[in-house]
Amino acid sequence: MFAVMLQEKGEMEEAGIMFGQCGILKESLACLRHTTQSHLALSIAAQLNLPTDQVSGLAEQLADNLKREGNYKEAAKLFDRYCDNIDEAVEVLCEGGLYSDALELSQMRKRVDLVSDIMSSLKLQADTTHTLLDEKCENVQKFLLRIEVVKTRRSMVGTGFEDMDHSDLYSDITSVTATSAASTSSRRSAKSSKGRRKQEKKKFSLKEGSKYEYFAIQEAFKQIMVFLRDEKLKIRDMVNILLLQGFRDHAHKLLKSQEELVTLVNKNVGVIWPSPVPDVVEEGGEEGEVEPVSHPPGFNLFVWSLKQFAGC
Repeated sequence: MFAVMLQEKGEMEEAGIMFGQCGILKESLACLRHTTQSHLALSIAAQLNLPTDQVSGLAEQLADNLKREGNYKEAAKLFDRYCDNIDEAVEVLCEGGLYSDALELSQMRKRVDLVSDIMSSLKLQADTTHTLLDEKCENVQKFLLRIEVVKTRRSMVGTGFEDMDHSDLYSDITSVTATSAASTSSRRSAKSSKGRRKQEKKKFSLKEGSKYEYFAIQEAFKQIMVFLRDEKLKIRDMVNILLLQGFRDHAHKLLKSQEELVTLVNKNVGVIWPSPVPDVVEEGGEEGEVEPVSHPPGFNLFVWSLKQFAGC
């Protein structure tokens, strides 16, 4: 039976659907309980008329599956609705940084005693985020210093890429090539693949003086911009809740560190990505090497400030 084959291969969602189509509901549920398809699994459980305690156990397992996949909101719903475990639901929401949802749920269930736990988690997360923002601010300052050094070095040696000292990279490539030449055909292929992966990894190495340092700095700077974009709403949510709950100092410290980093990044995008220059090709072989090109991300960062700090 095809469903059994899928089950043996570990393709539980597909196997569960197949068993369900065949009307073999127990096997369908046995497969679906190992997936994140909570609505399907609970629907099958209802058709089987499972007792409450078994439904609760099923929901708990599904919630754990969802949590592992980062779907904290759906996991919390299962803990609340099917397991009658508001404490675990709130804990999961806090773990996912969903503090507004955690507060709403605690108030909806008239569990105001959980508010202090939520705020303790939030203050800890705010402090952690503040520290992370400060670390990224330090990294940006280091990138700015290094990229000026790299630019100066490139201007002194000519076009920059092909004239710089890449002995560390060439020694690695030579080593891989030598090893490959002495091995079997399949081993040569494996070594070649390993060499390509190693060379690709070197493109993102921030080691001072490395062949691709210029590109690596640009890409690392870009990752900080992506981080700021992705965390913007989460930080705003944290700041608002901290203010509403009377933790003004925590809110101000977090917002200040965010503003400083956003301002520093916006100010220096043109330094990291100056006016476009032609691709630099390394000479010395039939297969010339084109320097990897980094482009700035296609979005802008905005400094978000709260008028609420003007005070009561």
